[in-house]
Amino acid sequence: MFFHIDESGNTGNNLFDFSQPRLSYGVLSSTKNSDVLCKNIHKKILEQIGQEQIHANVLGIGGLCDIAHGLIKIQKRINFDFDYYFIDKTTFALTMFFDSVFDAGLNEAVKWDTYWTPLRYLIIHKLTVLFDEELLKKSWDLCISKRIENRATDIVSLLSELKKRTIRMETLDERSKELMIDAFEFGINKPLSLDFGTNDSKMISPNAVGFQFVLSAIARRTRQTKRKNISSIIVDRQSQFNNAQLKTHLYSKKLAKGFESASPEKKFMLTHHPLYKDFSEDEVLKKGLPDKDIAISKSSDSIGLQIVDVYLWIANKLLSDADLPKELLYLWSLFGRRILIDGISLEGMGERFSKFSDNLPATKDISEDLLRLHKEKVEEHRQKVRDLSKNYGANKANSAGTKSCAAD
Repeated sequence: MFFHIDESGNTGNNLFDFSQPRLSYGVLSSTKNSDVLCKNIHKKILEQIGQEQIHANVLGIGGLCDIAHGLIKIQKRINFDFDYYFIDKTTFALTMFFDSVFDAGLNEAVKWDTYWTPLRYLIIHKLTVLFDEELLKKSWDLCISKRIENRATDIVSLLSELKKRTIRMETLDERSKELMIDAFEFGINKPLSLDFGTNDSKMISPNAVGFQFVLSAIARRTRQTKRKNISSIIVDRQSQFNNAQLKTHLYSKKLAKGFESASPEKKFMLTHHPLYKDFSEDEVLKKGLPDKDIAISKSSDSIGLQIVDVYLWIANKLLSDADLPKELLYLWSLFGRRILIDGISLEGMGERFSKFSDNLPATKDISEDLLRLHKEKVEEHRQKVRDLSKNYGANKANSAGTKSCAAD
């Protein structure tokens, strides 16, 4: 198997460059080596365009149409598969805020199911009404802060404003308000208990997080072809995030090996986790992820990298509802039927939550015992939150008393 990976829309950790609102990855895969088998066709294309490499942004629609015949010959000879992954950057910033504040393992006021089930998608959707661009920028700045221990006041300021907005927001239902305010109040009183901040901001960049999708694609294509011999995984060279991509690959390989050696009980718990309900067991356990090291290469040195650049450009145009000429649409038809598209977006999270909710029983079909148990669990958590609130008040009183004694 041969893999070639390229990305588009890279603005690093600047998520608010609205000329490039989306980061996308293209993954090209084949059982044939295009860098060897397509040299003659590729050479003729370069002679035709008078360039040292094929680059879609340089050629544009007209230039790509001129060389479409050669690109089609390459596709028919190699039979590439192509997968497309994307991250809407402002949605990513909102999701990172949710992970920082609503992690039920850190925020004691958050119920387990709010964070660890598809209910998370519903909460993220509801959070959108609280944020404007300025507040989302402040949140993202806290997420990538390297010295978060010095930013407690900023965290409190952010969460206090969000709490005020939640109280005022008439479009939010009362239960959602309760869940959000509980989470915010815990963070206001224990700001450094939350998950803001990072030692390596590049590892939580869209580039690194998006590369996890890329690795899933490589594992899936490897499983489909049942090829154990992975000849090459080549990633386009760029200035900032190649090291983060390599680290992401390393950590994913370690996870895959850990899952492989896990006990049957632990595997069962993981593969039957409600958050992974729509994932196959192989996907959850990262089966098929090759141990092969990733090679970083200049696109000028790889025909495969130049082809994935073109396919990624075409995919971005089509997904933006752009009109393309018949030559490029025909090229798309040769690989587009087998494409997998996935990513991080509000629309995608909405679809996942809809699938989840469609499989839930109607209220009339739930037994009285289960309804009673649910009410008991909700009230149990509410009591826990009330106890936390008492502790907040006691801590503030103790703090005030200490200051008063110091003043005396």
